[in-house]
Amino acid sequence: MDRYSASALLVRLLVYASLAAGVFELLVRAAASSGDSRWLSRDDGPVELVQLAAIVAAAAALAALSRKAPRLSELLRLLACLAMLGAMRELDNLTLQFGWRSGYLWMGLPFALYAMSLLATTRGRLLDQLAVFVRSPAFALLAAGFFIIVIYAQLIGQKVLWIAVLGPDAYRPTKDLIEESSELLGYLLVVFGAAEAWLTMGGQGRDPV
Repeated sequence: MDRYSASALLVRLLVYASLAAGVFELLVRAAASSGDSRWLSRDDGPVELVQLAAIVAAAAALAALSRKAPRLSELLRLLACLAMLGAMRELDNLTLQFGWRSGYLWMGLPFALYAMSLLATTRGRLLDQLAVFVRSPAFALLAAGFFIIVIYAQLIGQKVLWIAVLGPDAYRPTKDLIEESSELLGYLLVVFGAAEAWLTMGGQGRDPV
């Protein structure tokens, strides 16, 4: 990476950080103005809706980018499927409200089947494409978002932890706010990773580095 590319990357990272800071500042102001954060982090509340919009946007961007960069086509389609599985997971409470407890699982099934077919039929090419993609800033952002959503947010959001810290009568609002805001950060990083992939891949089949 030459000096110009490094400077451009630094500027983009500062833009991503500013956007994330702006989103969380809006959440802080919204909670402060209402005096109650529970409406923000409730099931299907504003935070979850932003999460859903972010992950669907990232999935759409990655799927569209797979047509622009055929050298990484299978990998990008696999990442888009994983993003859509995350989106379906965010619909669990909505499908429950309609009396369809496992609805989000069935909605995610086509994406899961397609992802498995990619893994089964293009395994060698996927590894080659991954070897290229891991050298890109986009991969770092996507991986960081994935680990925050799948690992950190789930661990920090455990009910038993917050009951031990705050007691059984007062734990829920804090637990929900910490868990949902952690997931929101992860989803924002995924969106930034998808944006970074778009910005760095350039022409057809160009390596994203």
